[in-house]
Amino acid sequence: MAPVAEVDEVHSDELRLPAAAATMLLPWPVPTPLEGVKSRKRAIFSLEAANVVVEGDVVSRISSVRLCLESRVVAVGAAGRALVEVLLGDRKLAGGRAQAHDGLRAVRLGASTAGCLDADGHFDEAAVVTALQCRPHVVVLEEGVESEAWASIFEHLLTCAEVISFRGAIVVCAHEETLAVRSLCTERWTGADGWLWQEQLAGDALEIWEDVLGALSTKCDKSIQPQEGMDDLLRECSEVAQHFFSEDSVAKARERGWVLSLLVEPLPAEPPRLCAFMCHRPPGHGRNDLHVARLAVPETARRGGYGQRLMHWILRKAANLPKSECAWVSLSSLDTAMPFYEKFGFIDMTCDDMEDPDHFQTWMELQNVSVVSEAEDTEDEEGWEDDEESS
Repeated sequence: MAPVAEVDEVHSDELRLPAAAATMLLPWPVPTPLEGVKSRKRAIFSLEAANVVVEGDVVSRISSVRLCLESRVVAVGAAGRALVEVLLGDRKLAGGRAQAHDGLRAVRLGASTAGCLDADGHFDEAAVVTALQCRPHVVVLEEGVESEAWASIFEHLLTCAEVISFRGAIVVCAHEETLAVRSLCTERWTGADGWLWQEQLAGDALEIWEDVLGALSTKCDKSIQPQEGMDDLLRECSEVAQHFFSEDSVAKARERGWVLSLLVEPLPAEPPRLCAFMCHRPPGHGRNDLHVARLAVPETARRGGYGQRLMHWILRKAANLPKSECAWVSLSSLDTAMPFYEKFGFIDMTCDDMEDPDHFQTWMELQNVSVVSEAEDTEDEEGWEDDEESS
């Protein structure tokens, strides 16, 4: 990756918009061409199945992070900042590696301790011009809450037309998502429970209805069984399952005691829309793995990040179980879905011939990294029926 240019301290004796802002609000230069990148949707930086230390000595896992030239991302809190520092080359990965275009140029604009000052201790406007003259592909905007002068510039940058129309990627580093930040950004870098990931801001309105069949409700954190539109949602689940798995997964979930959970989008004055569904078997009953039995997204909802959202949800549930109770997350992936699960770090546990035309599914596992202390007592229960099939 090319060196990162930095613009740090901003000093002003006035609280009005500093003169430097006028420079920064000039049309930003078009990013220099990147060899082989013909579309602004093509990835220029990505992280998959990687590890990074966020705070202290705790290592978090990165499932899937991606930047393209049209990205508008808010990096939230310590988790988001860790990903930004990996992007800028200021933080090393604890495992895995970043994929970045050889010609990638990133510029950071913000207030920090280093300072880019003239002899009188004032902000050097020429430094901003110089930084942008490299025609960067990614601009990182630092919130800089410690500097009132920079905060004024920062707020104007979030809403000015020149920044909005910039032909490269913008990453906003912020402690929280203000209305101005959300008006510019469409995606989020965030993390929790030992995981870091990227998600659509539009997905905040989505709801996960867990254990809608009521199976094993005493084992789940909560069981939501809304009645409005449920019959239609379950019917659609069955139809989607028939398309992908040639079965009725709702009926199979009832038969085998799987937990069936739905990702839905509530709609005003309309029944909720199905975005994805998942069947899983929690650990217990003599098994120390959480098994994802089925995961599917309707054809009309594909490419919305819905499958990824459900996977993050179930992996975080696993992370909140003691290691002695849940040591692994397992699934049997359709061969066509293997790249999706590999982004989370799942590993092919077979020695199958993938070139075999009759081969269609593969057993995969991911070691669970618990974020909770071991339970004092664990109950061993009756064994479960062998139900591991394709996801």
